[in-house]
Amino acid sequence: MKILVLSFLCLFCVEMTWAMTEKERQDYLKWMQVNLPDVAEWTEWQKQTGELPPDFDRLPKSNLLPDPLRFLDGRPVGYSTAEWTARRKEIKQLFEKYVIGTFPPKPPVDKVVLIDEIRGEGYTLRNVRLEFGPQGKGSVRVRVVIPDGTEDQKFPVMISPNLLGWGQLMLKRGYIHVGYAGNDSMDDGASLKDLYPAYDFATLPRRAWLVQIVIDYLSTLPQVDMAHIAINGYSRDGKMALIAAAYEERIAAVVAGSTGVGGVVPWRFAGERGGGEGIESTTRMFPGWFVSRLRYFSGKEDCLPVDANLLLALIAPRAVLLEWGYTDQVANGWAMEQAYWSAQKVYERLRQPDRMGVLAVPGFHGSNDEEASIDWLDWQFGRSAKKWVNRFVFPWNFNSWCSSSGESIDLTKYPGQPVDAPLAVSQTGWTRKRPDLLRSVQWMLGDSPLILASIPDNEAMRGGRASAVRPSPGASEIAKGNIGNPGQLAPDVPAWVISNGGTSYSWIAPEKDQVTSRRIRFGSTGTRSGGVTGDLYYPVDTPEGKKLPVVIWLHGFHYPLGYMWVYRSDLHPVLALVKAGYAVLAYDQSGFGTRWSETEHFYDRYPHYSRLGKMVDDLKSAVDALQRDAIVDSSKIFVYGYTMGGTLGLYAAALDERIGGVVSIAGFTPMRTDTPEKGLSGMTRYSHLYGLIPRLGLFAGNETQLPYDYDELMALISPRPVLIVQPQHDRDADITDVRAAVKRAQAVYAFDKAGNKLVLQEPDDYARLTNDTQDQIIDWVKENF
Repeated sequence: MKILVLSFLCLFCVEMTWAMTEKERQDYLKWMQVNLPDVAEWTEWQKQTGELPPDFDRLPKSNLLPDPLRFLDGRPVGYSTAEWTARRKEIKQLFEKYVIGTFPPKPPVDKVVLIDEIRGEGYTLRNVRLEFGPQGKGSVRVRVVIPDGTEDQKFPVMISPNLLGWGQLMLKRGYIHVGYAGNDSMDDGASLKDLYPAYDFATLPRRAWLVQIVIDYLSTLPQVDMAHIAINGYSRDGKMALIAAAYEERIAAVVAGSTGVGGVVPWRFAGERGGGEGIESTTRMFPGWFVSRLRYFSGKEDCLPVDANLLLALIAPRAVLLEWGYTDQVANGWAMEQAYWSAQKVYERLRQPDRMGVLAVPGFHGSNDEEASIDWLDWQFGRSAKKWVNRFVFPWNFNSWCSSSGESIDLTKYPGQPVDAPLAVSQTGWTRKRPDLLRSVQWMLGDSPLILASIPDNEAMRGGRASAVRPSPGASEIAKGNIGNPGQLAPDVPAWVISNGGTSYSWIAPEKDQVTSRRIRFGSTGTRSGGVTGDLYYPVDTPEGKKLPVVIWLHGFHYPLGYMWVYRSDLHPVLALVKAGYAVLAYDQSGFGTRWSETEHFYDRYPHYSRLGKMVDDLKSAVDALQRDAIVDSSKIFVYGYTMGGTLGLYAAALDERIGGVVSIAGFTPMRTDTPEKGLSGMTRYSHLYGLIPRLGLFAGNETQLPYDYDELMALISPRPVLIVQPQHDRDADITDVRAAVKRAQAVYAFDKAGNKLVLQEPDDYARLTNDTQDQIIDWVKENF
């Protein structure tokens, strides 16, 4: 099924007449130096070059993927070969400037040094060193394994970025395997920095650049089928393989395994918002992978002129396989599928619609089905008649939903709403308006199917204390392979994260040693498990019989790990809240983490429901369960949400008065003013992009006719306390519009004599949840609960 992909229509052209002043660029640099972690390599680069941040005002701005079929200035790419050639050249230049650096011209291979040659049973193994470059000082080690064949027989080739690579498998499958020294353990690209000082190509691009030298050597081997050369790479090596294929057109196919950002995961859909690696963490933890200039786009990913979809577009019309694990902490399956569908437009334009494949496998980072990858490659190379069929984990098409569900609205029944008008002029007026708003919100979330009552399934849920606590896994369990095997899901995602721990997952000491947890189940998932599985965390020294206030942690767009987090050095919110004396219920939202499989057929089964409606229903069931739990003070239940979780918290609290309060962090920008010209994700982010609330999409282009907005959602929660945390530099929200919405809602709080219960905090930051911001939030929570 073809998926509708939102790509930006460039709203700002390069000839625009305004720009950042030099002082504004200097001020932004100072902000980075104060607020972002110091990176010694980057700081040294900035001092040496004196380079200021880019003039962001002169760059197109969009949180949606850049359209591969539009030039940077917004002009559409015509259908002629010359037009795509020009756009492709522009994309390459943009990647070289902002991501990978510039390449020197390809030198000839000056000398092939035979290290050794071994004749095996059915193959020949040859180790060589290729010498090239100024004074022959460049070299790359290559290991070639050639199957035995007839005198004129030619074989397809698989290149791996290490000497051993997939050698045994490729030999069995009838391929020549070529391994070269192009990864962390053996990096012959390292010397290129000094060998070519006039070029700034970074570590991964240097390794990618070596591939063309390897292919030049392969062209001298009579057994090589030069029309069928593939390359593979996993994780950082997968990023490298994609760069190599983008620039070396003799590569006919790429198997890109769990590349993460800088590969097939778009920067725009990753980072803190995605609960994973992003520009800030990547340029901090691995500062040499890409050019230093990329770090300037931390929190400003919407201004980056290129992204993963354009890297795929550079490879078109040649073949690419995108592989990842369902709970792969480095990958983000949803984001990768968005990149796929955007690049697919180029493949279709070039009349090669079947050249991209997707392969999702069970497990964490490291999960890899090499045999299936070669099945795909055999079909691409014409060696197999079995057609590859892509299975998408996150299929969604708003237009298809409209057609299949029959949903439509009569816009004449929804009069336009002045965006700056007060919500009501009196308590009486608000009281009359409130029921209609609640009905509108419930209608927008869809028709909830009949939900059976939750059935408690543990001792604690029957009113007793937990008979056993799930301990953190010990070293013996990890050693046995029960936990920590990157290709497995044993025992579960949270335990796997806890066992790995460390600053990469924000599950850190001493706080992690001061918490214990137990499992509870509630609601319904429609699976054999019978309900949503959550973890109730609380202080390890909680006295018997003590009741605790409880926080429900609502995660953001964390597709791989759900309520857990990766590439986060600040303390996990669960641990921070437990440290402050709260019990915390954490669980994966529908379609995320362990519940990834709930997305694929959701709207086939429930066409008039919504995924956010499902999340709201799950949250109601969670409150039901907590009210029965012996350790919980049922009068003190509140929700704490980040990005998507902040959105969910506001909706749920508006509809369920048992929720005592809300913390919403970067949770919204007003919808009626979230129009395309703003350069944000648009109101249709909920309908067209994420598929969370389809009915909202029926108002696309008529945003002012929406029957409610976030100011009214906040007002519906009055007089219960609400904290809105809106970072001033959040790329997906308009801080001025958020301020205005909070102010309008505060007027309703004033009717209830609770004017101080709706608070707006504006960290001088982008949409991160740092320790400093988290501490301020918890201070507010303590004052109100």
